[in-house]
Amino acid sequence: MRLLVDIGNTRLKWALASPEGFSPGGAFAHADTPFDEALAAQWVGLPAVDSIHVASVVDTDREAALHALLLARCGREAEFVRSPAAALGIVNAYHQPLRLGVDRFLAMAAAHAQAPRAQVVVGCGTALTLDALDASGRHLGGLIAPSPHLMRRALGFATARVGTGAGRLVEIAEDTLDGAWSGTALAAVALVERFRGEVARRLGTAVALVGDGGGLDEWRAQLPDLERAHDLVLRGLALWSERAG
Repeated sequence: MRLLVDIGNTRLKWALASPEGFSPGGAFAHADTPFDEALAAQWVGLPAVDSIHVASVVDTDREAALHALLLARCGREAEFVRSPAAALGIVNAYHQPLRLGVDRFLAMAAAHAQAPRAQVVVGCGTALTLDALDASGRHLGGLIAPSPHLMRRALGFATARVGTGAGRLVEIAEDTLDGAWSGTALAAVALVERFRGEVARRLGTAVALVGDGGGLDEWRAQLPDLERAHDLVLRGLALWSERAG
């Protein structure tokens, strides 16, 4: 049994992988809840694990705290995965491979393993990330932008009357709240469409869209052909753990 942990900017998610398959576990916002409290509640009855693999984009202090907890709880050292130049069928476009967030690398690996084709992998959590792949698994590169949620927070902090509450997604808004909500969501849609268009132009072929992340659902209806995926980072980590074993 292999324990998989994905610690992003806001949330920690975990899963188990074995020869029988992939089993999603739980998730929590780690900024609000200490690791030990949240995981003690979620890991009641957790089976013994043979290895631990972690995809992390947090700072070294948070990684050290998580590593200590995993060692104490499971009695095993955790592998903190970093983006390589090439692995799992993906060839990293970055000149400095480690600079590519490992969450993005693993999400691409999972998407490519599921369907090797020209595609854009969209991640929407704290940040909005876009990564382009050709059918062979060659990474063309990507873009990073604030997610709509993060854009709204910036607006709320920087302006006196916009606010940060929920609005409606409309094409032309008639009040400020809907205007901020829609403007930020449609900015994400426009960026995805522009990026896919450029990738299609470079590759000379149609390009699929695959998306994951909790911030995606409010605006993905604006991209009707976007395929909604779940747990891409953890599924890519499962592939990595098989390779490591």
